[in-house]
Amino acid sequence: MKTFLLKIFLITFIPLFCLLGLYVIADPFKTIYPFNLKEFSTVNRDYLSSELFLKNYPNEKYNSFIFGSSRGCGINTYLWKSYLPGDANQFLFQAWGESITGIYQKIKYLDSHHVDIKNALILIDMPGSFDKVQESTTAIGIKHYTFSGKSELYFQFHLFKAFIKPSLIYESFRQLIVKPNYTIGFDTISNDWNILNKENWNMIPVQDSTLNKDKFKGRPLIEKMLPEVINAENRIVLDKIASVLKNKNTNYKIIITPAYDQLLINKEDLKILQQVFGEENVYNFSGKNELTEDKYNFMDINHFDLVVGRKILMDIYH
Repeated sequence: MKTFLLKIFLITFIPLFCLLGLYVIADPFKTIYPFNLKEFSTVNRDYLSSELFLKNYPNEKYNSFIFGSSRGCGINTYLWKSYLPGDANQFLFQAWGESITGIYQKIKYLDSHHVDIKNALILIDMPGSFDKVQESTTAIGIKHYTFSGKSELYFQFHLFKAFIKPSLIYESFRQLIVKPNYTIGFDTISNDWNILNKENWNMIPVQDSTLNKDKFKGRPLIEKMLPEVINAENRIVLDKIASVLKNKNTNYKIIITPAYDQLLINKEDLKILQQVFGEENVYNFSGKNELTEDKYNFMDINHFDLVVGRKILMDIYH
């Protein structure tokens, strides 16, 4: 019996210990060892944004923030700066598939650490921002432990679970042998995720969606309204966000982002957002409109182009 149990132990735990050792040595998601811009991972954009903020804030003292999902790539912070007071120092606090809960976690952290939030843009995707109120535990969606309130062990446990798949194990082995060359495709101060940085922010970007034109699917001729998605739990989170922003006298704007599918925000959801944040602070770009009619205003079916971001800023500040 003892021999049998020993065999079970060896068969079960030795491979697991080996995988754990590989995970620690290879650090596949670049979240174990100190954050290093010469070696990073973009699998979890929330982690990258959070580490960049924590690294830079002591020197940069950011006071203006854009919160939202990957659609935030369509708004350049240096162009935004041209609409802000001269003392503004902006940061794109972005996460892939960001939810309102993730946005609140960041705003709550900034507030509790006495970070000034003079200006804020909150990008809300319908219905994406309300799909998952609770924290995701996927490799791409799990939140940085400093902001989520979860432990670092909890964070690493879920990343390790995501790591245990043949493709990632193979890639980790390969990178231990052949060190990859990392290319930084974002501004290391503002966190802008595009080629436009502080040297050329005023250039009018060229629409690049023609590269993906074959991937665009057809759209309904008649505008369709989304079903209601803001429930009681969502409303509580929204109220908490608004409370912090109002207490800090933040100049904030809520942007309901344009989408290629041209689905219109439900009128009841729009009413809730206007009640919480003030009608004058909510800008609705959902549905069929000048920005969404032209499919070449989108890099792909999920992300609007920098051309659109520029037009949005011009619209809400004039």
